[in-house]
Amino acid sequence: MNEILSNIKTRRSRREFIDKNIPEDEITRIIEAGRYAPSALNKQPWRFVIITNKETIRRLSEIVKTVSKKILRFLPLLQIIKSSLRDEKVVAAIKKSATAASDAVFFDAPLLILLLADGKEMYAAKDCAIASQNMMLYAHSIGISSCYIGRADLLDLSRKARKIIGMAPKMKIQAAVIFGYSPGITGAKIVERRTDNIIGWIK
Repeated sequence: MNEILSNIKTRRSRREFIDKNIPEDEITRIIEAGRYAPSALNKQPWRFVIITNKETIRRLSEIVKTVSKKILRFLPLLQIIKSSLRDEKVVAAIKKSATAASDAVFFDAPLLILLLADGKEMYAAKDCAIASQNMMLYAHSIGISSCYIGRADLLDLSRKARKIIGMAPKMKIQAAVIFGYSPGITGAKIVERRTDNIIGWIK
């Protein structure tokens, strides 16, 4: 199988990590993979915030937990305003963040990378998602696990979190990825994917 396709097919989202830091030179290369992603109009809107301080990661996780509790408190009203909060899986994930005793947001990962961009940039979310995938695929190729964390955008709602991260007022968290070495990974298994999702082929 083609090496790149094999890397894509064998990457998995991991949420369990051993107590081992990622070397700084590897972190630099992970960021480099993200920087070389394509972007709309080549604007490269992403700004990377690299967090390796475990106490800071835990504090940010606790802030997500606090924000999640507030969302649940006002859920009936918020569901009227925001359609995504009517999705049962989304609500279940928020409940897990709010009630878990352990870190159910960043899973005690040794590395958290946040991708920030101006909230008014039309394609920033898409650009940062592509950059995140580049980083995860490179990390996988060198034996480092990763997981894209959607709930990290709740940090946007916290002044305390924005101060910790050092976010300018116009910036938004467009993507967040955790990285680390996972236990017990001995070989990559390819999991079958749906084949009924090609709805058209126009020739």
